[in-house]
Amino acid sequence: MQMFRNAVRPSALKLIALLSVACLATHAGAQEVDDTQLTSAASTAGAANHTITRSVERMQMLVKSSSILTLEAKIPRFQVHNEEVLGATPISQNQLQVFAKTPGTTQINLWDTEDKQYTVDITVIADAREIEGILSSQLPLATLKVMPVNASAIVSGYVTSVDDVDRAIAIVEQYYPTVVNNIRVVGVQQVLLHTRIMEVSRTKLRELGIDWDWRGDTRSFTSYPAGIDTNTATNIFQGEEFNVFVSALRQQDLVKYLAEPTVIATHGRPARFTVGGRVPYIVPSGNGQVTVSYEDYGTSVDFLPFVVGPGRIRLEVRPEVSEPDDSRSLVLSGTNVTAFSQRYVETAVELQAGQTFAIAGLLQSRTEATSRATPLLGELPVIGAWFRSVRERRNDIELLITVTPELVDAMEPHQVPRGGPGLHSTSPNDHDLYMNGHIEVPNLLGGDGCSMNSGPTVSGNAAMIHSNVMQNGAMMAHGSLLSPGMGLPPGATLDKGSALPPGAILPGNEPTVVGEGVVISSPEDN
Repeated sequence: MQMFRNAVRPSALKLIALLSVACLATHAGAQEVDDTQLTSAASTAGAANHTITRSVERMQMLVKSSSILTLEAKIPRFQVHNEEVLGATPISQNQLQVFAKTPGTTQINLWDTEDKQYTVDITVIADAREIEGILSSQLPLATLKVMPVNASAIVSGYVTSVDDVDRAIAIVEQYYPTVVNNIRVVGVQQVLLHTRIMEVSRTKLRELGIDWDWRGDTRSFTSYPAGIDTNTATNIFQGEEFNVFVSALRQQDLVKYLAEPTVIATHGRPARFTVGGRVPYIVPSGNGQVTVSYEDYGTSVDFLPFVVGPGRIRLEVRPEVSEPDDSRSLVLSGTNVTAFSQRYVETAVELQAGQTFAIAGLLQSRTEATSRATPLLGELPVIGAWFRSVRERRNDIELLITVTPELVDAMEPHQVPRGGPGLHSTSPNDHDLYMNGHIEVPNLLGGDGCSMNSGPTVSGNAAMIHSNVMQNGAMMAHGSLLSPGMGLPPGATLDKGSALPPGAILPGNEPTVVGEGVVISSPEDN
């Protein structure tokens, strides 16, 4: 009997094992734990240990990190839902080593010997140190720090341009689904635009033998009239040579300034300058009625600046010049409809702060008439036609636009000037103007009724500067009394500590009229 039991027991055990294998095969994707697959303890050194005590748990891991999941019972099988995010390897009968591959979210299910299921939700996030290294290599001028918070990240630090903010956030979003932007942009983000819109007479330039061909040692500006009949020529140049050239043409009445605006715009915010007006015109409508509409005319410039780096500006500009054109007007139902001529160009360019961007080639032809007559005789009726002549000629007008952007910042309160131009000067009287040749004289009262900073405070009535002070330029040492209204002769000195009578003149860097009770003092006494 005992021998029968010993023979039956192995057969029963084999049958039970076969039934267990068949049952486990019904769980798709599940992996059985085999003793031959167990990983040695040496390979798990340094891995974090996580003990599973509840049926559903959550945990977070960094990319390229590993952790050990421990269950109190044996783990005969397990299943990883997304093996691209997480991998798992059994290391003992009740432990699994999981290792994070790529950022993402997945689950791992475990079963014990009683077929009870345990689920662990695992979120794999990127290593902030790795992301900071990528940001440092892609944005070398930026100083950024990444702080993981659950499944999101907070990016803080400083960059030199607004575009770098978008680049940094785009990089971090590849690793974290939610990114909080705490990045600050350092440096000046306001752009001052100096614009000049000019009309150049190409016909007159040809008559004088002048052609657009300006060259320097390290920069050039070239624009040939014969080559820009229909296209717009643009160029970028540095220095003041071209500005001097344009100023010389202006003095010879070859260049006419239409507008010279100065506009300040913030990064990414449009700015517009307009000078002109609105012209009413009548539009016929049904039943013999008319409608009055308005059309803008004049000179306008639209700007959209972007600060793309230290001293680097990307500029979108659209200058436009429009004016009424009677030669193109229409007559509808007996009503004259005004037409307008329009010249504009829309372009974008990237340049350094202080460089000048020029646009040329917008042409317009005009017919000009010049009348010459003999004085008096040319004004006589009938026979006056023999003493006068009228000359008509075609004049080609080219629109020239120059734009110079600069980076500017707001002034501190102590940097604001105390007054504007002319605060410390005034118009001369007839004696100073005609006899002394002075076109302006110091304003003794200043803009606020006080004397200038270079002299004592004025009280009472002020007198004009004596001609001796203006002509001889007498300088004053600290010294004796001055008579009211008198200047010092050349070489005269005064004793320190002496009182000055009201109305005395105190020459210095800028002569000042002395008020009542003023005492001379040295700078070291203050």
